[in-house]
Amino acid sequence: MIEQEKVGEERRQEERVAKDLFVRFTRLEDIQADIPYREGQLLDISGGGLCFLTEEALPLGSQLVMALEFPGWLAAADGKWIATKVEEDVGVLRAVGMVSWVAISRSRPEYYETGVSFSGMVTD
Repeated sequence: MIEQEKVGEERRQEERVAKDLFVRFTRLEDIQADIPYREGQLLDISGGGLCFLTEEALPLGSQLVMALEFPGWLAAADGKWIATKVEEDVGVLRAVGMVSWVAISRSRPEYYETGVSFSGMVTD
């Protein structure tokens, strides 16, 4: 017998991450020059990398240092994340990655979609 699901029933096992997130980033070589971090709108994120919108096309192969803030989440000492659902709780993920692709955004042609592959996490 096939078990039917109710229409609209949530099947997700994990908490959803807020959709209106931004990533602060700088190119690794810009850190020495004291160039400030820039901001891009996060489109998606996975264990292997992320995609975000930028105002300029970043060079392929650029190494980026990134910071992502997750309201309602906290990073525990063991490296796991805890959903607190309290907006004032903000977990910060710091990562290093390489620009693997860049394309003009179809939905917002004045921006570039930038794909970044994670190469490591930064710990405090």
